[in-house]
Amino acid sequence: MSRQDEIKMLKAGESPPSHRVVQLRAMGMQSIRFQFVVHLLRSGLDVDTLSIYWEQGTDFMLRPDVEKAQRRLVFGRRKHVSGKFEDLWLLCYPDDAEIRQLVEREIDRMVERVSGQSAPISD
Repeated sequence: MSRQDEIKMLKAGESPPSHRVVQLRAMGMQSIRFQFVVHLLRSGLDVDTLSIYWEQGTDFMLRPDVEKAQRRLVFGRRKHVSGKFEDLWLLCYPDDAEIRQLVEREIDRMVERVSGQSAPISD
């Protein structure tokens, strides 16, 4: 089964085998976190990128079924900034253009909120 077939199946409300759901979710979580780090670094902000984590990440990553729930990517220790990502987004990112746009929009929103709390890097 191709990746595009999996995406069509997921968007139609059908679920691939449970081991594949776990694998796709893990890949999506890593890809989204990575893109958030990239966007933060491109913004020129002086931030600690080690303080980025998925709230209850280990707990939900291993769930075998597609859930109608949002997952929170959290940045920061004292002043938290978080973004909400649908489980479907995690499963289809970055290979679906529509979902990629939604994810990028949420990442950009998070970076804007972080930039309101931080100072730019200066030489």
